[in-house]
Amino acid sequence: MSNPYLARRRSEYDALRQSIEGIQNRAAQENRDLTPEELTSVRSQGEQAQTLAAEITDLTEIQNRHAAVASLAAEVAQDAPAQAEETRTVRVGTTTTRDRDPGHYRKDGGRSFFGDLFAARSLQDETAQRRLIEHNRALDMAGEGPGVIPPVWMAEEFQELARQQRKVANAVRNIALSSAAPISMPKQTAGTDDVVADQANENDPTSFTDAWDSGVDTVAPRATAGGQKLSRQMLDSGNPAVDAMIYDDLVASYNLKVEAKVVAAMVASAGTAVKTYATNAAWTTSLSPSDTNYVGDALVDAALAVRTSRKLPANILVSAVARYGSLLKIKDSTGRPLIPAASGGPVNIIGRGDVATDGYLDTAALSILATDGVPATFPESVLVARAQDVILFESPTLRFKYEEPDGPETIRLGIWAYTATYVKYAGASVKRIAITAAS
Repeated sequence: MSNPYLARRRSEYDALRQSIEGIQNRAAQENRDLTPEELTSVRSQGEQAQTLAAEITDLTEIQNRHAAVASLAAEVAQDAPAQAEETRTVRVGTTTTRDRDPGHYRKDGGRSFFGDLFAARSLQDETAQRRLIEHNRALDMAGEGPGVIPPVWMAEEFQELARQQRKVANAVRNIALSSAAPISMPKQTAGTDDVVADQANENDPTSFTDAWDSGVDTVAPRATAGGQKLSRQMLDSGNPAVDAMIYDDLVASYNLKVEAKVVAAMVASAGTAVKTYATNAAWTTSLSPSDTNYVGDALVDAALAVRTSRKLPANILVSAVARYGSLLKIKDSTGRPLIPAASGGPVNIIGRGDVATDGYLDTAALSILATDGVPATFPESVLVARAQDVILFESPTLRFKYEEPDGPETIRLGIWAYTATYVKYAGASVKRIAITAAS
């Protein structure tokens, strides 16, 4: 049976690998070295990928070991002659019959068929595996199987709720937390701009004043947690393992909440929008390059606002998925898309991208991150930011299980982690474009 948690970790590793390769390929296509910002991003994502790779290696080894033990147990238990189940006979007294039912799962047998099924598959219980093999050997599938032999579960095709994983949260700086203690973020609040000046005359004294000053921002991590109740019968009888599916769902929900938390911190840091469209219809009208409020120009203005205020360039554009779709629809006067799927050379385009893959805005040198972390409500923001200035503090995610908080019949499964967000150079490192209302 496939391990859904291991599959998700492999998917996260592949996403990091593709992101790193995308940055390197872009530099190679443009025949240049990696910028300091790109190199920092590659190193940061490389460290995350290294940690994931170590975890995937360990989990794969454990899964392979479990599979090997289960296979050996099945071989030992299957000690009967290798011949067709339908034709194997056993001489008992003066009668010939099929292998007799060992009676493990009769009413008076004292055993649970589904309990053994769970123990054999999830706990690698050899005794349970032996009982299942002996029981199945005695069955006539056509006459006795219906209602007794369980159906084949396509566990690897299990349909989980569709949730986007972290995109912006993985693109910004990630710093590990070891506790819930407050974090002090020091910063300079005043400079010596008015102190340094040209000397009016030779031998004039240098001016010394107390102009430089500093301050501290305090970041308070909060617990991000949640849990699910389930019956003991569901846990003991589920196939595939119900607890693994519930933990996966809790973590997927947690990731989306963290994504939204990072985006909300960026919106709050940006403050007043550099460009506002009163309605969604006004935004749509301004997708035309001939419009006086052309969206493409507004995005460049936002990137320049970061460059002017932060003195370093922005490198990401964050938007809702549907808003990114509207950018893909930008066309010139002849109907040609200005953000095509790929570029074969210098042509009349402002970026690259497609529906399946987030793109790149060439005119402002911004990687586009379309995310569900942007709320699907108005007012809605399109963010232009310097990713290195946005910090996500996060502790390891704890998974826990309470066996009998509500009695022996109910079990609680939960997750717990501490998270906090902080944006350096507030008001300078993130700028936003706002769409005020739907209509």
